[in-house]
Amino acid sequence: MSNLKNVLILIGSPKAQLSASNNFASYLEGKFKLKGVETGKTYIVRHQKPEKLQKLVEKAYVYELIIMVNPLYIDSIPAITINFMEQFCIYKNSIIETQKPKKQQLLAIFNSGFPEPHHNDTAVRMCENFAHQAKIEWIGGITIGMGAAFESRSVKDSGGMSRNLRKGMDIIVDSVSKNEHVPHEAMQIASKPLMPLFLAKWGMRFFGGRMWKSQVKDKSVINKMYDRPYEI
Repeated sequence: MSNLKNVLILIGSPKAQLSASNNFASYLEGKFKLKGVETGKTYIVRHQKPEKLQKLVEKAYVYELIIMVNPLYIDSIPAITINFMEQFCIYKNSIIETQKPKKQQLLAIFNSGFPEPHHNDTAVRMCENFAHQAKIEWIGGITIGMGAAFESRSVKDSGGMSRNLRKGMDIIVDSVSKNEHVPHEAMQIASKPLMPLFLAKWGMRFFGGRMWKSQVKDKSVINKMYDRPYEI
């Protein structure tokens, strides 16, 4: 079996290179390049105009593996990514009418601000449905909690917090680079919580509360923030 020739990493965050999604994508990009796989990385937000989106769709069709890296938006997929998926399906189905479809694979990665990775599950299933509709082989999905922690730090330099994420991603890259079956365990490892949930939840409540209070301009309002005037 021949090795994987190329991979396209699509980043669905409107923040583009300033996003946590970009940091996840950059880690994968570096790993694929070390394996000798031709790797492209593109920000969907820069291809919203119809003509640019069409070029991106046609470009994506050339790649053997597509990886979509997105933030979770209200339990769903960012609108710009959904738009790409819809246009890709239309293009792919038009190709199928006249020629044999190109063999492609899809991997989805979602990150949310909540500590629990499972909040991303619905979005991952949406991507699985997209893969079936677009006649793409579905590899699986990685779900990441506390994604905002990676907006200012790389996956490589985030220490023990992301050790399981790195371990799982490394297994996935190694498997798909050889065109081998990706173990389901690799997805599970990469999708483990970044820290014990009881600690993550406490941290979110504590630091989140401090953040909101720091944004109150009239400090006298702080004492009234927990009032419940309509409580019965």
